Amino acid sequence: MVNVLIPSWFFGWHAMAYIVSALIGFLVSFYSYRIYHMTKEQNHLYLYLGFAALSMAFLIFGVVELYSYLSISQNMMQMFESFSSFRDFGIWLYYIGSIIAYLLIAFTYVPKKYRFAPLFLPMWWKGFPYFHVGSLFILSFIIFRATGNWFIKKTINSMLVFMSFLLIGFYHIFLFFTPFSEWMFVLAHISLIAGFLSFLIMLIRVSKKAGRR
Repeated sequence: MVNVLIPSWFFGWHAMAYIVSALIGFLVSFYSYRIYHMTKEQNHLYLYLGFAALSMAFLIFGVVELYSYLSISQNMMQMFESFSSFRDFGIWLYYIGSIIAYLLIAFTYVPKKYRFAPLFLPMWWKGFPYFHVGSLFILSFIIFRATGNWFIKKTINSMLVFMSFLLIGFYHIFLFFTPFSEWMFVLAHISLIAGFLSFLIMLIRVSKKAGRR
């Protein structure tokens, strides 16, 4: 079991960070679908589905963590016999939803002839560390391709995409170090929100440009 250090003043706010990230993610999903509707490019469909799944995963996780915070702060945990089961179920949905979302987003960088629905064994049977290892494994491919795209195109939008996935990757990396420093937990959530915002800004720019055509 990994002991995560959480600053007492940040406990509760971390749940809101997940919810805010989810709301930004739903906006990203909306703009992705809007652009897909205009361009009919399949990559935007994968972005729409990927960020919709990722946002739902973070929303579920945020609600579960907010429920945990309110239960603990109000000393109400004895009133909920299934408290641990409820929280565990929410975390599993977050794990599964996130992995599916990252795979969908990764499809945007895979040539069409190599795209398939992969069968894989769950990498999170012990929870915390294995889920983040699996997430980083998929994100490393996305970041690598986004970096190459940025170097080739050298545009602000390609830079924003690269920064988005890099910051989301740092969210998972920072969480690895939370057993050693509580500030890693804070930085992880700041990095997560910044990553979602970066992608949203890019899509707003693309949407405005497409709307002027």
